[in-house]
Amino acid sequence: MIVVTNPILLSLDPTAVNLISTYKPFLVFLTVLPYVWVISTVIEMDSRKHRFYPERWAGLGLGTLVLGMVAVLLIPLFWVGWPLMVLAYAGVPYGYWKFRDSRVPESEKFDILATKLKSFQASRRAKRAFDEVTASYNNGKGVIQTPPAKDAPNFEVHINTERMLVPSLPARASRVELSPAGANYLTVQTVDTVKSRRETYPPDAALRMINYLKAAAGLDIQERRKRQTATLGMKIGEGEVKFLLSTWGTSAGQILRLDHDREKQLAIPFDRLGLLPVQIQTLKDAISDVPGGVVLVLAPTGQGLTTLGYALLSQHNPYTSDIKTIERFIDRRLEGVTQTAWIAGESTSEYASMLQSIVRRGPNVMMVSDFTDPGVGPILVHSNSQGTLFYVLIPTDSVNSAIYAYLKAVGDSKAAVNSLRAVVSERLVRTLCTECRQPFQASAEQAKRLGGAPGKPLQLFRASGKIQVKNEIVDCGSCGGTGFIGTVGVFEVVRPDERSRELLVAGDVPNAYQQMRRAHRSPMTQECALLKVRAGETSLEEIARVFAPKAPVATKPADVPAKVPTVPATSKEQPK
Repeated sequence: MIVVTNPILLSLDPTAVNLISTYKPFLVFLTVLPYVWVISTVIEMDSRKHRFYPERWAGLGLGTLVLGMVAVLLIPLFWVGWPLMVLAYAGVPYGYWKFRDSRVPESEKFDILATKLKSFQASRRAKRAFDEVTASYNNGKGVIQTPPAKDAPNFEVHINTERMLVPSLPARASRVELSPAGANYLTVQTVDTVKSRRETYPPDAALRMINYLKAAAGLDIQERRKRQTATLGMKIGEGEVKFLLSTWGTSAGQILRLDHDREKQLAIPFDRLGLLPVQIQTLKDAISDVPGGVVLVLAPTGQGLTTLGYALLSQHNPYTSDIKTIERFIDRRLEGVTQTAWIAGESTSEYASMLQSIVRRGPNVMMVSDFTDPGVGPILVHSNSQGTLFYVLIPTDSVNSAIYAYLKAVGDSKAAVNSLRAVVSERLVRTLCTECRQPFQASAEQAKRLGGAPGKPLQLFRASGKIQVKNEIVDCGSCGGTGFIGTVGVFEVVRPDERSRELLVAGDVPNAYQQMRRAHRSPMTQECALLKVRAGETSLEEIARVFAPKAPVATKPADVPAKVPTVPATSKEQPK
């Protein structure tokens, strides 16, 4: 006899109701949903960004999704099938994590603790706060200048100084200048060596701003010609930033310069400059052969010349060597180093006389920040100076120009060449922001230029400045939309051999320079820059910007000596 059971009656049976689980489908749902989100968003976007075979990872993710569902549906025991599903779904993100982190730089590895996100959120909060905050100033000695009341006569001046300084902080500006430009005063800020124009002010408003900040820093507001320097602290909420405030006068009017955290800018360790191992060895070989001599240190104005000079001095132990400097202005105090400032119009003796006085004390190492004054060159090669190693700073980007200027300053070619130990030349390039840089495959011509293997794809990066937050494209919070964060040096280090010394004595500087490069296989600054492009540190566009030839200056042929490049003169009245 066949018994037919009514489905409606079966559904009302308490035993049948208890056989239906209410939490198991919920567990499956909570397992599938996060997995699908990770595969379709995180892994999909990241693998496409880095060109890590996105189609293969998508296929693997989909296949694992199906296998997990099969396991939980077909295995009779739920507490066997569901754990297998969890393990399978966790395996794909874990595998991608390990695959990815083994192929990206340290700065781009997955941030499990979300420290980058916290930093980004903090910077966004700080940026919003900057729009509302009222800052107070201090002179670094405990004297605080609080914000004036809204009805005070100098309230507008105070607000103008805030509007000039506060936006420079989230923009990572290293310098803000207020200087005459035509009929008005122009604000210019420098971010990663690149200058950008900002607000303009009428002369009377700009001068009130300059005097207001000079008074806050404890300077003499009546002194409008000579250079004055002091530390200016600016307190915003609970935080405080420090500027090195400098003012001096020109025929057009006063100039105000504020360097943000100048001490930090100049405190770059030698091993973080960016020199290649072969360049470090070339420099060591050049200065270890014989005691004393001259090392020419080159960089364009605003490209880290003083920082490079200080870093080179740091390679010498101040407790076993007598290290001295003579500088137009002491930008940073070095531990164990005797630093002498020579300020035009204030020093009691001439620059060359002060240098001679210091050299007579027999220092082992000395940095000379300027050698354009008459009489400086012969001191460097005098018999009394043979035991001193001189680092001579020259603001130029041309090795040939620096050598010409050195030979001319000394006057005696043979003595100058015999004392020359090496030439160190630097240029600064901006480093790409690793949070927003965009990868692309180099063309065949680009790959060949960068030394890539024929037929093998070469991944490069370009600046973006944009990131995607949900479905919106916004400025990158790390770089502020510029696409770059910070700078790194690219160098050229050459040392003379016997043949190049003969050419230098004969006055053939270009061929002597080429001989120095060939003799020690010294890479040029452009070659070092391209290595950093290949490593993903900077972009081809940045290299083109830095090494673009300067526009020719229209001059009469008779005004320019044939085959003699010129070195930009260091003004005695202008700071570095």
